[in-house]
Amino acid sequence: MNSCKDDPEPKITTVTDIDGNVYQVVTIGFYEWTVENLRVTNYNNGDPIPTGLSNDEWASTTEGAYAINLHENADGINSPEEMVEAYGKLYNWYAVADSRGLCPQGWSVPSDNDWTRLVDYVVAEGFPNESDNPNGAGNALKSCRQVNSPLGGECNTSTHPRWISHSDHLCFDEFGFSALPGGSRWNAGYFTNVGHLGLWWSAAEFSGSTAWRSSMRGFYGDVSISYIGKNNGYSVRCLRDID
Repeated sequence: MNSCKDDPEPKITTVTDIDGNVYQVVTIGFYEWTVENLRVTNYNNGDPIPTGLSNDEWASTTEGAYAINLHENADGINSPEEMVEAYGKLYNWYAVADSRGLCPQGWSVPSDNDWTRLVDYVVAEGFPNESDNPNGAGNALKSCRQVNSPLGGECNTSTHPRWISHSDHLCFDEFGFSALPGGSRWNAGYFTNVGHLGLWWSAAEFSGSTAWRSSMRGFYGDVSISYIGKNNGYSVRCLRDID
C-alpha cells in the first residue's frame, strides 16, 4: 500500500460558496477539486434551495432540493449541524442541473467524463480501478480517516467524519482528494449509509429520469460510475479546469 505521507503534499487552496462556506481545494492532474462535500443552501443568484421535504415530496419532486442525513444514523453525531459539518448535504439531481448554479462561481459539478478522467489519472499513477484490490483507485481517493486505520495519527479514528473499519480495504488518500462517506437519501425518501458509502452526483444526464453518479464503498477498493434515478440525494463535489 502506498501512502501520501511518503510523497510531497498535494497543493491545497480554498474556494468560498455564496453562503460563505469555505472549502479546501486540491489540484489533481489538470483539474482543481473541492476536497469537501458541498454544504450550500442557496443557488448562486441567492434563491434558496428547497429543503425539509417529506418522503413523498422527495420521491415526487422535479425541482431542486437538498436534505441532511439523519444524525441518529451516526453514533457520535448529535445534531443536523454536526452532520453537515462532517459530511455536507445531500442534493437531488434537479438541484445539480439547475441553471442558477450549485457550485461556487467559476466552478461546476463534474460530468461523468470528469469523474472518469479522475479515475484514469489515478489508475495511470498505479492504483487499478478494481473492487477487490486493496491498492485500488477508490482507496487511494478516500480520506485516510478510518476506524482502526494502521496509518495511525489522525487517520486512525472512530470520530466522524470517517470510513468504517475493514481488514483489507484501507483508505490512504494518496492524492489529497479526501473522499468521505456521506451516505444518501434514496428516491423513496429514507436515509442510509453514513460512514459506509460515498455517492457523488455527476452533472450528466443519462435519460429523462436518470443521471450519472460515482460511488466509493467502505468494503471495496474501486470507484464505480453508474446511472440512477434523479430523485436520489447524494453528495456533491465541485471542479474547475486549470488548462
